[in-house]
Amino acid sequence: MNHDVVIIGGSLAGAACARELERLGIDAIALERDRFPRRKVCGGFLSAGAVESIQRLGLLHEVLNAGAVEVKCARVRAKGIDVEIPFERPGLGISRRTLDEILACGARVQQGHHVYEIERSNGSFIVDGIRCLVVIDASGKLGRFTNRERVDEFGIQYEQPQAVGSALEFSFFEDGYGGSVSVEGGRSNVCFLIKKHALEKYLHNPDCLVTGPLAYDRLPGDFIAIGDAAGMLDPFCGEGMRHAMDSGMLAASIVAAGIKRHATYEEMKRQYESEWERRWAFKRAVGLALRRYGFRTMLRFGPPWLINRMWD
Repeated sequence: MNHDVVIIGGSLAGAACARELERLGIDAIALERDRFPRRKVCGGFLSAGAVESIQRLGLLHEVLNAGAVEVKCARVRAKGIDVEIPFERPGLGISRRTLDEILACGARVQQGHHVYEIERSNGSFIVDGIRCLVVIDASGKLGRFTNRERVDEFGIQYEQPQAVGSALEFSFFEDGYGGSVSVEGGRSNVCFLIKKHALEKYLHNPDCLVTGPLAYDRLPGDFIAIGDAAGMLDPFCGEGMRHAMDSGMLAASIVAAGIKRHATYEEMKRQYESEWERRWAFKRAVGLALRRYGFRTMLRFGPPWLINRMWD
């Protein structure tokens, strides 16, 4: 079996990449180890930019019909500071269980396929016996094909049976940060990032999922990496799902053009990484600054436009 492109992972980044490659006339398949629908540790918030990505994929109508909830502002608490930040453009709240299934449905995503081996052979790749010209790593923050610089932080997610209105509720505290957002079905999605040494204190909910350790930065690697495989955005930026879809579509456009002009894999990889850095350097710099100096400083001294842009 041969394909032009094999994508390792068929969640948001991988499914978006597969959809865009198909639209551009490229024979691609995404190999996803899980089966949808399934839960995933995620904040459940689609920023205005992420909503634009959904619209570019032609799926906004389906997302709204699935019950996505409009999110108009953020309420943020941090060490005695309590502020409400209206969004210039609203976002949406939706569970990853629902969103992943929407993106994977109708895309070339082969579910239940755990990738074991990638080989390089005569200018092409062999992925579990499938020969292709291009491999794209969308295996997520815990994938083993792209090395990342891990930190001692873990994500926790669970759902509550009541909604929290049209606000993204967000709190910073000694052991980490996180919050909740309304999602489909009159429920709310709760997600926190917790330091490793304090993790056990936050596992009281019997329905919680845990993932980690997290990794914000990737190390130099062999493959085009998208989504969390390329390095996580700080969750408090609210742009993780946008980054997944945007990086997937970006890789698809560069790879499609590269295949048509017979570019080498290394040329496509360099072009993608340069453009990815240009698009996401500012957001990553904001995340790094907040990790170092604290969100409380941003709330107290940061200009309103910068705080608003963090979620848009």
